[in-house]
Amino acid sequence: MRRVITGQALLIVCCVFYLAWWYRAYRPGVSVSQTGGINGVLLLITMVLGISGTVFSLTLIPEVSGPEHYPLMITGAGIAAYTVLLLVTKYVFHRIVTAELFLIVAWTVLEALVIHSLYAGKFLSGSGVMFLGSVITAAFVISMVLYMAYYRMEEMKAFYAAMVPLVTEAVAMAVLISVM
Repeated sequence: MRRVITGQALLIVCCVFYLAWWYRAYRPGVSVSQTGGINGVLLLITMVLGISGTVFSLTLIPEVSGPEHYPLMITGAGIAAYTVLLLVTKYVFHRIVTAELFLIVAWTVLEALVIHSLYAGKFLSGSGVMFLGSVITAAFVISMVLYMAYYRMEEMKAFYAAMVPLVTEAVAMAVLISVM
């Protein structure tokens, strides 16, 4: 359980560094290297924290078993959702598909895996699953709405709107930690 909490905490800190990187690298009216200098360091720290947080968050999966634990189904649903969202993004909304779509869906799948692992390991009740599922769903919906609207917004509004998903996802993970 401590490893899962550590993983979620690392992912929250990852969101903070991602926000700092985004603010420095994509601020309208400012031309800087997105991967050079301090921005490169921020991006590297973000990646290390993201990978570490993911690994720690998933460590409970091999330890739990039972009919209520379906990691392959959750992962398969995530792959299907990503594929559908990619096609809808590109062909229905005519929006450029960016890495953020993958990150939004992957984060949601990760959190679903964590929630179900906690439930299967008897660390979380059914009502806890429902509550956390609704928190994660809300963060996903907010992220997707802002993702789809990004290129249709005025530049400065889009810049700030792009930060909201990182905040909502960090808050969602903090809620998860508080429930455990």
